[in-house]
Amino acid sequence: MKTFEFLADHLPFGYSYNFDNFLFNKIKHIKIQGIDERADYFIVNNIKKRIEGKIHFLLKSKTAYSPYKSLFGSFEFNPRIHPSLLTEFWSFIESDLSARGVIKVHIVNHADCYSSKKAELIRRTLENSGFLVSMKAMNHHIEVDQTPMEGKMHSMEVRRLKKCRKLGFVFQEEHKDCAGEIYDYLNRCRKEQNIELSISKEKFFDYLDEFPQNYPFFSVRNDHQLIAATIAIKVHRNILYSFLPGSLKKFKQYSPTVFLNEGLYKYCQDHQFDILDLGISTEKDGTEQKTLATFKERIGGKKSYKYFFEKSL
Repeated sequence: MKTFEFLADHLPFGYSYNFDNFLFNKIKHIKIQGIDERADYFIVNNIKKRIEGKIHFLLKSKTAYSPYKSLFGSFEFNPRIHPSLLTEFWSFIESDLSARGVIKVHIVNHADCYSSKKAELIRRTLENSGFLVSMKAMNHHIEVDQTPMEGKMHSMEVRRLKKCRKLGFVFQEEHKDCAGEIYDYLNRCRKEQNIELSISKEKFFDYLDEFPQNYPFFSVRNDHQLIAATIAIKVHRNILYSFLPGSLKKFKQYSPTVFLNEGLYKYCQDHQFDILDLGISTEKDGTEQKTLATFKERIGGKKSYKYFFEKSL
């Protein structure tokens, strides 16, 4: 019996994961991305009966997506596996996908800040296997520690933060009953910018129903008036992602998103998150959103990158 084996679609009974799964790569989450046909691949250790690595694809029109509609997919694995094993794993996957009639593959990796060593290994493996980088998106995150967020911010943003406090703004996590109100508000914010929300109201409620603990949403209010809001995602036990932040233009003079982010940072401190992910500052065509990137850096954000890969088989 081989110590390591590559498997497609099915796992032996009783094997456990030897690494933490991100939310987006859990089968339950993948099943509600909108495609039924799936291809699952695993690296297993037959001696210790453990799963050492995996990747999931959704298949549509001869194309394999990891993910189809989600923040990221890509490989997850025990960081102690030998790099050559990942290369061999991809060769196994490519042969199997070709046999299924797949002619193109899209893979979106997590931002480098989640795990720089893993991200580098994945990037090197894919590029050496003939993948092209279709987009390199700038991403920002705030490292959560004991330092108050004020200590990480530019003095101008600190002044704006204090202005929100003086006005009596309140940051809070919202109850599930307010999900519709929060979604509608964020939809109005995007429409002001002639942008469509990246998730429909129906799909948002699907995710909320399936993962009520992973999709908290937060607001900044003045009395009962909604000033700013965001839908967040608990991507991992130590990563909180601010998925859909927004505020109407009429409140721009108060800079409530600074107050919103400080509230999220405190929430991360209280709930033992190490990273507050502020997301990418890149348009769909790869153009960097310089104003947005500058804002994120002025509130304490650090830059990393998120890679999008593709390959024709």
